[in-house]
Amino acid sequence: MFIGVVGLGLAITWAVGDRGQTAAVGDAAPDFTVELLDGGRFSLDDHLATDGRPLVINLWASWCAPCREEIPDLSAFALAHPDIAVIGVAVEDQPDDSRALADELGPSYPLALGNTEFEEAYPNFGLPVTFFLNGDGTVTGVHNGVLTDEILTEMIS
Repeated sequence: MFIGVVGLGLAITWAVGDRGQTAAVGDAAPDFTVELLDGGRFSLDDHLATDGRPLVINLWASWCAPCREEIPDLSAFALAHPDIAVIGVAVEDQPDDSRALADELGPSYPLALGNTEFEEAYPNFGLPVTFFLNGDGTVTGVHNGVLTDEILTEMIS
């Protein structure tokens, strides 16, 4: 019992502790810059300044079976909704494995490699996780688990 209470306390401290700004519903999304698998870069600040479309940020990894399952559906969503930007960010993964999955599935949206700054600002307690931002960069929702068409429709409306 004591170990469980201590473990819970540590988890709460980690989740709400002073580790810098983290993405939270209703707050401005923390800026980040990640390297795209195609060799470019993606910066949230640049996106907001030059593009301004709402943004779906999907966290994934090559070893994550549910992530593999949702990437084709998210790709179809991105094609059907050009008024919404989508980016996938690999976290807790090896770059070569991330690239191999990208080559295998060929999503219609850009994929990037996460870094320490990104993973601290956009934490997860399991993959996949998806953050939804409106056009001004406010986090409007977070979904833990596999996305479905119904969930995507609900989150963007």
